[in-house]
Amino acid sequence: MDELSIFLAQLLGLYFIFAGIIFMVRRKSLIPAVAEFGHNQALVLTLALVELVAGLAIVIAHPILAPDWRGVITLFGWWMMVESVIYLFLPFAGMRKLVRMFNHSRWYITGGFVSLVLGLYLAGAGFGYF
Repeated sequence: MDELSIFLAQLLGLYFIFAGIIFMVRRKSLIPAVAEFGHNQALVLTLALVELVAGLAIVIAHPILAPDWRGVITLFGWWMMVESVIYLFLPFAGMRKLVRMFNHSRWYITGGFVSLVLGLYLAGAGFGYF
């Protein structure tokens, strides 16, 4: 399980670092793209199903709920599952409303910063910096 934890910390850590930087730097170009996403039912369904599979894979392969970086990995898997179920069960009009509610520059800056910090934490643990 340690090798899987380390791999997932490295993978997710680097992903969160890149995603956080991109969200903060490219937020003005992402806002219209995300708004368009909220109008495409097929894309929402596809993303939700892929996210559900990924979340299930993490939770099944890594069921560690520890108060450290390993627990963060498992919580991320659970978050993916919950988010995908919301996308799948929420009426499409509600989904568009949800996208509009969060599709603002301040959310990209806040989310990007949280993603960057989380990524540095996971990558640091995964690559053995602490």
